[in-house]
Amino acid sequence: MFPGPTRNPGKERGTDRNRRASNSLSPVLIHFVAPQGKLFQYLLALEQLLGSIPPIVSAQQHPGPCEPHQGIPAEEWPNVVRRVREHHESLRQVAAHYGVSHETVRRLLRNSDKERAG
Repeated sequence: MFPGPTRNPGKERGTDRNRRASNSLSPVLIHFVAPQGKLFQYLLALEQLLGSIPPIVSAQQHPGPCEPHQGIPAEEWPNVVRRVREHHESLRQVAAHYGVSHETVRRLLRNSDKERAG
């Protein structure tokens, strides 16, 4: 009979491989493959009739804020470092003054540490 237990014969029979790995395209996507796909042919014919097909999504998927924050200006970075290190102001106080998050101030301090060390 076959090697291994009957319920799970194992790799001796070559049946334990992932069968999906050899089939890279799903049954639906095969219809879009150029040039023999039926839907691809349909889209080409439709494009010839209409001239060009407009994009389906015309607006940005995930629009950002209406007025994006500009962060801390580069000329203010030494002042931020001085306020936190020498004057012992909290990150949140400094961040509130510049209208940014405390994480922005923390990243600025971390980068200044790297520049001082290296």
